[in-house]
Amino acid sequence: MFYLIMRFFFALLFIFISISASATQWLKFDDKTFLIAPPSDARYLTSNQAILVGQRCAAIIDAHGDFSALENFASEVKKRIPQPICHLFSTSSDEEQILGMMLLANEFPGATWHAPRHVSQHFNEYQSALKDKLSRFEKSLQLSQSRVEIQSNAQLQQRLNKAKARIDKWLSTSFSSPTLLKAAQVTLDLGKHSIVVEEIEGATQGNLSILSHHNLGLFAGLTTNPIPYVQESDLEAWFTTVKKLRHAEKVTWLLPAQGKPYKLKALEKPISFLEAAINSDSMAMPEALLAMYKTDELTQTRLRLMYELAKAKQVQKMQKQGTVL
Repeated sequence: MFYLIMRFFFALLFIFISISASATQWLKFDDKTFLIAPPSDARYLTSNQAILVGQRCAAIIDAHGDFSALENFASEVKKRIPQPICHLFSTSSDEEQILGMMLLANEFPGATWHAPRHVSQHFNEYQSALKDKLSRFEKSLQLSQSRVEIQSNAQLQQRLNKAKARIDKWLSTSFSSPTLLKAAQVTLDLGKHSIVVEEIEGATQGNLSILSHHNLGLFAGLTTNPIPYVQESDLEAWFTTVKKLRHAEKVTWLLPAQGKPYKLKALEKPISFLEAAINSDSMAMPEALLAMYKTDELTQTRLRLMYELAKAKQVQKMQKQGTVL
């Protein structure tokens, strides 16, 4: 019985206390750019983040769905970054990323949150998703508390009380919607660090890219993942976007949502992936595409799964259009 209680508790601990948060890596790319990478065991579950710093203020790019880790991240930002946070950017419409940014927007109330137009148009749906997520947290906590009380374990009860305080805080928070960009492309000045923010088509139903003029780095999240993560995506539009980016003269490197930063030429991987998913007559992944990626089992398995998903989505789309039997 005690073993079952402990196993359940540690599952809850992972949700609320965020064991992996301490392993988050802060990487100083240059004097105006910080990259925040998740621990290696969460690299496919938690998105990369970035902070762009100017003389006047700073901007945070992207969030993820681990609320506890985000709270720790916000605390670290306040310790490490002396400039006020004036902008928050969501590079996709991914649900977990948007829910996480709703939390960060509350942590930095003086910042303007910019997200794809799709998010503003469907913000009530994100609010409902947040309510559902917090409700699941609350139910898990209540069940854990009832189990722990059986053992009268003071240490576990104390940790659960902290988790309850966090949930109560989130439940009582009023979350605001993002601000729409004034144009499809805008230039913002952080103080001797200008950035270009642009609405693009890509991995989700709405996406942004942020280009730093300081180091010519492009932050486009899921749209530039080396292994494309297909959601409700228009593959042709996404393919057009990455092909255009491949020849962008003002971009030298990119930060995807998952994986390490990479040079512009490495966009050939997602370009080839999307091209095969769109044009190949076979459901099997081309051998030439497999050879472009690392040969370790995790990468190859993830690659095949994402490709099968992409092909299935493409077939469904063509069937709706009546272009296949």
